[in-house]
Amino acid sequence: MKHWTEPNGIFIINIPIEWQYKNIVVQNGKEESPYSFEAYEEPIGCFQLSCYPLSEKRINPNLPLQKNNSPVEWTESQLNDKEFNINLFGAQVDDQLCIAKYIYSKKDELSPKILIQLNKVQTSLKTFRVIPLSDRRLAASLNKYDNFLGSLAASYDLLYKSIESESFISIIVISSNQIDAFLRLSIILHRQISENTDDIETKYLFQNENEKGIIERKIYREAHDLGIIKDELNKELNDLYDLRNRVIHRYIISYLRTRDVVQIAHDYLVLHEKIRLILKDLETKQSGIGVGIYGRGLKNMTEIDEDDRRRAYSWANDKHLFDKLKRNL
Repeated sequence: MKHWTEPNGIFIINIPIEWQYKNIVVQNGKEESPYSFEAYEEPIGCFQLSCYPLSEKRINPNLPLQKNNSPVEWTESQLNDKEFNINLFGAQVDDQLCIAKYIYSKKDELSPKILIQLNKVQTSLKTFRVIPLSDRRLAASLNKYDNFLGSLAASYDLLYKSIESESFISIIVISSNQIDAFLRLSIILHRQISENTDDIETKYLFQNENEKGIIERKIYREAHDLGIIKDELNKELNDLYDLRNRVIHRYIISYLRTRDVVQIAHDYLVLHEKIRLILKDLETKQSGIGVGIYGRGLKNMTEIDEDDRRRAYSWANDKHLFDKLKRNL
């Protein structure tokens, strides 16, 4: 299973690793109810979740108002027509009206695959929790953090393919992007430690289309000002970034040689490892101190199991949405 958090931090649920969140897959998909999930391979039905503030909806007298201190008790019903069957689940929890549906074609109602999927629905619904109001801001921030990690994981697929094919300009672009990601995470962890806070500054993790982002140079400067990177490493970062821009913008209109590009790619990979280890040290430093992303009882793992691997693959699939890079789950 993998956890999924409602984008505004209203609820959290565990869903099967082999299910994909579909809202962001559909062109112009919106991050709003209903939130839809289907199997990555050969989907036979669609699982949907919705939530609405009780203040905006008439309270259903047939659904008891539950406190969010125990597993949610769902009221189940079925809506069928000539084309589709819908297994419907409803609950009123704290300040939310919660609705879940599993929708499938009428022609598949006797398929053993439907029974398997409905069992997965029941298992997922047992994990459903409405997040207390006081924790929703943090939950929404952690959701952006999870999406950031998924994108970072997917970028390694691109980096490894670039190394295998000796695509040196691509190596420069992706490794510099990952260095920027490592430093953004390092800034967040450093501030959580120094300010003794759980707050996650999501401005470092996500940029909307209409937002002005934080450029790489500013990230380097902030990391240097906070003491995350020292003078020598800061100079190395900025010097290499100048060369990166030269490669991207002036390869044709300058005396830059491909031999130079190969060396720049090599230097970026060396610097990439130096910055990664700085982030690793901060993660270790925060582990177990009772504050921050890694501070609340999370343990360092020396090995990952198959579920961890499949979970990471599902993150990468959700980022790529490209069959050539799709992992089999």
